[in-house]
Amino acid sequence: MTIIEQRKKQHIDLCAKSDVEDKDRDTGFDLLSFMPCALPELDWQQIDPSVNVWGRLFDAPLLISGMTFGVAKSEVINLRLAKAAARFNIPMGVGSQRIALPKGQQQDLKKNVAKLFLIANLGISHLSLDNCRRALEMIDADAIAIHLNVMQELIQNEGDRNFNSGIYTRLEQVCSNLSCPVIVKEVGFGIDPATAQRLFDCGVRTIDVGGKGGTAWGWIEGLRADDRYTLNLAESFRGWGIPTAFATHLVRKQLAEITLIATGGIRDGVTVAKALALGANLCGIGLPLLRAALIDEEQLEHTLSTIIRGLKITMLATASRKINELQRALCFGAPGEKEFFRGVNSL
Repeated sequence: MTIIEQRKKQHIDLCAKSDVEDKDRDTGFDLLSFMPCALPELDWQQIDPSVNVWGRLFDAPLLISGMTFGVAKSEVINLRLAKAAARFNIPMGVGSQRIALPKGQQQDLKKNVAKLFLIANLGISHLSLDNCRRALEMIDADAIAIHLNVMQELIQNEGDRNFNSGIYTRLEQVCSNLSCPVIVKEVGFGIDPATAQRLFDCGVRTIDVGGKGGTAWGWIEGLRADDRYTLNLAESFRGWGIPTAFATHLVRKQLAEITLIATGGIRDGVTVAKALALGANLCGIGLPLLRAALIDEEQLEHTLSTIIRGLKITMLATASRKINELQRALCFGAPGEKEFFRGVNSL
């Protein structure tokens, strides 16, 4: 087993059994709430959580985030995730395909799952037009995600250290020559507005903020390291990054026209609704779905159903028939808090 294969297997095992999340689970969404409507003039069948992204109508604004690829265990996981994605009509990404490129390894998920919108995945350090084309062809993908994981690489003992090798030039070449959507995503530390602008200038039209608050990949690298020094280093950066809510707001404010994905610590339908109200087009979910897929298909379906049901409950309880109506009910703090203090201060 190669070092990369061993690392990917360790990643799955750690995510399945260990506490791999952000130190304080601070996504920023706890600062927000919704003003409830006590008597909405709606019924359940009128609630429409569908969303049109990349020219495709999805039944819910969810994305199964790319988590694993290239080792035996990942084949079972990805097939279960693919079946769930097709059943709920939502897009799905695979994990990094770096390990599979030299082998030409394939997993024909679309052969087994009809109407699947599938997203390929490569790391920024291995970005080239040729690698992107091979990654897309390998799984017959509809889009490709380029992941940014600088902090993870820096903590990983065998990780990359060079991020100054014409990355933006290569990214511009990829965006100019591929006809499919190119997504640039962070993996848990957040994308800042300045970087988002540079990505947009290169031709990127979809950004996944991958904010702080969920799975902490730097911490995972500390857990899998052989020495306590790396573990201590990883612990010191376990809270590093831009909380997902803040990153979502900042990138949307910077780039009004971008297709925006909010990922990072989103675990329920209420939080999905908050991210959508902040301007996200889709919400990516990873760790809870990976853990469910490791159990069985029934657990995975139950997890997704619960999240979607929570979103629809939030929509109905705020009199929001469609997703774009959620923003009007979003509050900073508790519902009525600002008005309460304003009124008390005027006494």
